[in-house]
Amino acid sequence: MNMLTEASFGEWLKRRRKAMGLTQEQLAQQVNCSTITLRKIEAEERRPSVQIVERLAEIFNIPPNEQTKFLGFARGDWKSAPADVLEEAPWRTSGTVPRSRLPATLAPLVGREQDVAQVRQYLAQTGTRLVTLTGPPGIGKTRLSVEVARKALHDFPDGAFFVALAPLEDSSLVAPSIVQALGFEETKNQPSLEHIKDGIKDKQMLLVLDNVEHLIEDTAPLVSDLLLACPRLEILTTSREALRVPGEWLYSVPTLDVPKEGSSIDMETASKFPALTLFAERARAVRSDFVLKDDNIQTVARICAQLDGLPLAIELIAARIRLMSPQSLLSHLSDQFVLWADGMRAVSARQKTLHGAIAWSYNLLSPEEQKLFAYLSVFSGGFTLDAAKAIFSRIVTDNSVSNLIISLLDKSLLQRTFDHESHDEPRFSMLVTIQQFARDCLRQMDEEVKVRDWHLKYFLDLAQQADKQIHGPDQMEWLDRLEIEHDNYRATLDGCIFSGQTEAALQLIGKLSWLWLVRSHFTEALHWFDKLRVSLDVTHYPTAYAMALNGMSSITYAHADYLTARAMAENSLSIFQSEEVEDEIGLAGALFALVMPVAWGGGDIVRAEAYSKQAVTIYQARGDNWGEAMGLFRLGVMARWRKDYGRSQLLLEDSLAIFHDLGDRFGQGRVYVDLARLFVDLGDCDQARKMFEQSLIQHRQLRDQSGVLVSLAELGILCRVEGDYNQAEVFIEEALSIGREFSLGDDFIPQFYLGCVMLHRGDYGVAKRWFLESIKNCQRLSLQLWGAQISIGDGLVGLAAVAAGLNQYERAAKLDGAGQAIFDTVAFKVPSNDRIEIEPFLQIAREQLGDEGFEALAAEGRAMTMEQAVAFALED
Repeated sequence: MNMLTEASFGEWLKRRRKAMGLTQEQLAQQVNCSTITLRKIEAEERRPSVQIVERLAEIFNIPPNEQTKFLGFARGDWKSAPADVLEEAPWRTSGTVPRSRLPATLAPLVGREQDVAQVRQYLAQTGTRLVTLTGPPGIGKTRLSVEVARKALHDFPDGAFFVALAPLEDSSLVAPSIVQALGFEETKNQPSLEHIKDGIKDKQMLLVLDNVEHLIEDTAPLVSDLLLACPRLEILTTSREALRVPGEWLYSVPTLDVPKEGSSIDMETASKFPALTLFAERARAVRSDFVLKDDNIQTVARICAQLDGLPLAIELIAARIRLMSPQSLLSHLSDQFVLWADGMRAVSARQKTLHGAIAWSYNLLSPEEQKLFAYLSVFSGGFTLDAAKAIFSRIVTDNSVSNLIISLLDKSLLQRTFDHESHDEPRFSMLVTIQQFARDCLRQMDEEVKVRDWHLKYFLDLAQQADKQIHGPDQMEWLDRLEIEHDNYRATLDGCIFSGQTEAALQLIGKLSWLWLVRSHFTEALHWFDKLRVSLDVTHYPTAYAMALNGMSSITYAHADYLTARAMAENSLSIFQSEEVEDEIGLAGALFALVMPVAWGGGDIVRAEAYSKQAVTIYQARGDNWGEAMGLFRLGVMARWRKDYGRSQLLLEDSLAIFHDLGDRFGQGRVYVDLARLFVDLGDCDQARKMFEQSLIQHRQLRDQSGVLVSLAELGILCRVEGDYNQAEVFIEEALSIGREFSLGDDFIPQFYLGCVMLHRGDYGVAKRWFLESIKNCQRLSLQLWGAQISIGDGLVGLAAVAAGLNQYERAAKLDGAGQAIFDTVAFKVPSNDRIEIEPFLQIAREQLGDEGFEALAAEGRAMTMEQAVAFALED
């Protein structure tokens, strides 16, 4: 009988709705109509509107070329369509609901729309008849398989059937379970597998086999036999590892998207992250007043990120919102709290807690797999195959380590990623919750101390190897390698401090200092050094401590804390000059660390040059080309400060040549900056621009953000000197943005020059704000620093020009006098380039007040102490 004569549109709609497992209320919500309206449409008491029909066509996947005929069917005039067209219409034949045995769902599937579509596409491909959903415990493979089967139901006229294998402990029960799910009558005279084959034959059917992993050895051949015997059968399986059956397509179910660490989330962007949506829905299920809002969204994002976007973990933890606030929940995310968070009563034991879900997989591992799984938990942030072999080949062979890791990867207990910085070398890691379980296993083995010592030795050796190579042609590769392993180094430092391994911790800090300096990890470096000095007695290891002080002094100087940098370097120097320690390279490093704090921080260029010459002598005697180049560079900088431009150029060019031969990009970038500054002083702007651009290239390639900031700021200053104020603003603002993003702490100089740009434009309010910011930043550093005093003088004179522009001529004269007094005190002559925007305004003030009046007021400014001058400048 023709379907159109046996069923009305209302009856067709009712069958389709039920086949998808939807209530009238649920479908009405999807269609955006009332439940009463939908009830009347199904009862043929009302015809649907065009808008409702269009929405139904979308929900039921009616092809676009059939939607006009579908609209006619829905509106009651389907008989007007040609009969031959109606016979071929997919929406008409699909009105016969296939038989199915799919489990009902009690909550909507969140954030899996793309996954459902992708797996359906796999199933729809010609020749693809076996798809396996793989993934770690708690990823939601079962729920996804049910949703895919439900959505694809009408692609299989003979039905879709779900077989739950998790409860089975005997693989011989798999075939009988499939017979039961298919509804076949069991026979005593025929084996179950043959019964299935005879029952399916050429039926177009989907079979979902859920949780195959524990029965995989016997189930895989069964699946292969069924596919060979039943040409129109398709099978969807869920498993923590592949079946490895010919023709199998794998789909690795991903975790739900979570915001990146440190990113800003608001209500508009929250909907882009399914993990947040899932948390909110499950939280609202237990606490009706819970909603995502501005004051909790960042906390919820951090919770979801710490749970790696793992759906089961999010659902279990979100349910705890009935007991505590999001912030309190975040603070309780300890290993045991997450692993043992209890779920619903009416689920299997392995689904009630994450611990149960992961234990299900762990118990299926061989003893060797279990052991390595626990050992691998000591890594943080992932590991390479080489690292695992180097550490654990002492207990098993290299090949065994490789094979075991591959096996754990296949079983979804490890994840694999490719890191661009490591030139696509694969890295392996565990999801946070799985790693927590593995660490519990390691503690229970009572082998944690031993394994962590192995981990420490490997990464200390790696840091020492990097220290020897990091100033050569492979500088980028070694910096990247240490950067990639940053989480492992954090773990080793934490472990050293916890276990009292002071010397190893000091050695790590000394060897990692160059990474922290170049990659601008200033705050982190200071955190570890301070934590170590508070926790342990570092004086028992004077050589290691002094070497760490050398590195930390350079970092502290780069972070614009010049007084602390000097104190650290002086402490190191005193250790190396004592009879207790003999280490010439360490002594040269201490001398070198002192150069810039003494010169820029204290204004004692003569002493700084003496330190540099002494360090260069040591480096040359020891054949240390890199140390020699760095010393020559510092001498060239100070020669420029003394206006000895010829000597400065020779020293800088000699330094650059050595850095170039070594392949040291960092050294080249720094020398290019000061060569460019030299050419600016000499009036050769074209050559200066080339040098600044070269420095920017080197710093960007190294991802040296502090160097990038300096190069951009200097390019902006050069553009300003050349009169291109628009480009100057672009460069300087980009420099300031980098300074803020990476908390570099040395942005007072670009702030002054941006004030000059705004002064040139006559935007006095903005210019004033930048000059004030520059002074405040210098004030935070210290008013006693020579370099900071110069910058404060610059800021005062800049504010004097602003005051003149605002017709506050008396204030302008006083501020100019205060600034000039500072320059006189520190014996600093302001370059003419720095005053090209300022002088015209001060000249106006002088003309308005007269020379005598201006000088009298300027004298009042000169009489102020620096503190008084700063206070006066900060007055409104």
